[in-house]
Amino acid sequence: MSPPLLDDLDRRLIGALHLAPRATWDDIAGILAADASTLKRRYDRLSEARMVRVIGQADWGMHSRAMPVHVLLDITGETPLTVLDRLRDLPHLQFLAQLSGDYPLYAVVHAPSEAATSEAIDRMFSVPGVRRVNALPALSTLRRGITWDPRFLTDSERADLLKLGVRPEGTATPTPPAKPLNQAERAVVSQLIQDGRASAASIGRAAGLATSTAHRVVRRVLDEGWVKPRLEVVSEWLGFQTPFLLRLRVAPGETPDVMRRIDRLPQTRLAAHVASDLSVLATGLVTDRAALALFIDNELAEIPGVTAVSVDVMLASPRRYWLDRDLTSGLGAFHPPSLL
Repeated sequence: MSPPLLDDLDRRLIGALHLAPRATWDDIAGILAADASTLKRRYDRLSEARMVRVIGQADWGMHSRAMPVHVLLDITGETPLTVLDRLRDLPHLQFLAQLSGDYPLYAVVHAPSEAATSEAIDRMFSVPGVRRVNALPALSTLRRGITWDPRFLTDSERADLLKLGVRPEGTATPTPPAKPLNQAERAVVSQLIQDGRASAASIGRAAGLATSTAHRVVRRVLDEGWVKPRLEVVSEWLGFQTPFLLRLRVAPGETPDVMRRIDRLPQTRLAAHVASDLSVLATGLVTDRAALALFIDNELAEIPGVTAVSVDVMLASPRRYWLDRDLTSGLGAFHPPSLL
């Protein structure tokens, strides 16, 4: 499969859906000064090409009582991609990547419990070719990839779309809802995770709910933030060729401010405080390695409190946010976590 050819309207549509993935075509058309039916056809074409997909990002408390663990893996006797392919079969792996640095592989484990987390990491040791496993438990996570923005729009367009779109993330915690979800709410959550743009009517049909009930429950699920619609895209096809991993050593007491500063940078996708001597871990995405050098020397260098920086380029990322992806065939299988 060849990547779809994109024009300016395609890029602006993708930029709009990053900011407001569930907005109606009429609302997006009004902001982009485009025709709503044209935008829908463009989206359908990109979706059929497996370049884009709107899924639902479940609140952590919906599927886990544990924090994620970032894992760096050293290997022996095998190629990194061979071992990476074997890791795909392990449970609770949200993210998989090949790195350029001392540890050739990186993974994120987010299991439903601490016991399941321990078991998942333990199983990594038994994968042929794995020599060493360095587990970095997340202590707090300030940002996730849902808020990354390719910056294809004007400031005024962005401001208008943000009024329709995803609320700011805030610190993520595995806190369950105040009371257990009922059967209808669980059904709607499951449907929205699979398709973040699904209409209330289609969700009602799939879940066996009356249309009025489906509308009410969908609105509650979205308003409570139990599921946040999220655009996934093959970013390399957009021209963003260089995902990266940063590990920062931060002076004592400076971690909260450093994480807030990283959170404001448009290049970053995730910022986490981890249990390690390099205590802030961040991932991000830029167009090329020259842009990464500028990011490190300019934006990152301006953040006070950072005393050392480790930088790795992600050479391959076959899974990101539970979604398999391939630079030839595009977005693949989605492995969302099970609801508790």
